[in-house]
Amino acid sequence: MDSPTYNTPRPTPKFFQEPQSFSTKKEKGQTPRVRIPPPPRPSAKKSATRLQFAKRNISKAMPVSFKSPDKTISTPLYNENKRESYFEQCFEIICKLGSGSFGDVYKVKSKEDGMYYAIKKSKERFKGSVDRKVKLEEVNKHEKLPVHRNCVKFIKAWEEKDHLYIQTELCKMSLSAYADEHHNIAEQLIMNYLIDLLMAVKHLHDHDLIHMDIKPENVFISDTDVCKLGDFGLVLDLNKREEWVDALEGDPKYLAPELMRGNFGKPADIFSLGITILELATDLDLPRGDKLWHQLRSGQLPDELLKGISLELKHLIEWMMQPDLNLRPTVDEVLGHRYLCEVCYLNVILTFLFYFEKFA
Repeated sequence: MDSPTYNTPRPTPKFFQEPQSFSTKKEKGQTPRVRIPPPPRPSAKKSATRLQFAKRNISKAMPVSFKSPDKTISTPLYNENKRESYFEQCFEIICKLGSGSFGDVYKVKSKEDGMYYAIKKSKERFKGSVDRKVKLEEVNKHEKLPVHRNCVKFIKAWEEKDHLYIQTELCKMSLSAYADEHHNIAEQLIMNYLIDLLMAVKHLHDHDLIHMDIKPENVFISDTDVCKLGDFGLVLDLNKREEWVDALEGDPKYLAPELMRGNFGKPADIFSLGITILELATDLDLPRGDKLWHQLRSGQLPDELLKGISLELKHLIEWMMQPDLNLRPTVDEVLGHRYLCEVCYLNVILTFLFYFEKFA
């Protein structure tokens, strides 16, 4: 394990009271997922900066881009003098897909090109210039990340009336929604999803980026059943030391143990992906704290729930969830595992046979 980690002091975590035995989600029933709000973002100081920001409030839509110099939105569909927002003028809102701590996500149809997209609108207005800068960092990182098959594609972003809007490609559903409907997912499908997500993580890690919030709710399934990693709001750039101090960790249920000690690094993503696969393979209702939370992070996986999966997948999960970050594999090492290579080879053969029969 040669990935560097970076230390910042973290507060002592506070955990929820949990039952002291593992159980599956099916056994507990279809309980809604509890969203843990993230720690508060750095707040803007109540000073002249805050007052200057208040004067800056612009009602018309303005593009948000760290690559394009354009400062105005150019489309015949948008009239800034109308009461309706750019969002309402240029998109047909089909339905709300979900709601999180950051904002609401909508399925929309563009009136300009007739295509369907997902648009995330921030729930709260910018609290000040610092808050605006922090929120726009998600746009900065997602926009600059080169397009990849296994990452949700960024389309564009804009701000209007102190709200941030981020437009991305539309996927069929989230992995969490799929897992809530299917409690016995075939191992072959889990392996396919794992390979997809490893390719997404490799793409990030190759650019020295850490996702910091890998979990089923941030994974999406396309219409062609390709798994894509999304929600880059907590991404940490290892080349920007100033980001380490204010780095935020994600959902406690998927958190790597070293993050509680302030060790930020690529191994944390591997752990989060490993415990995500554990949840999919066993239908485990992941604990949010207390004894069971620590048990999963000490290498003691529940044997009673691992009986139904292959020894190869069990070894992969244990390897990725290795408590010692220095013994945890890199993304390239996981991709090089014999079992994954066999799955990839089988997929190539099956794909060849499918097209051979289709066009023969």
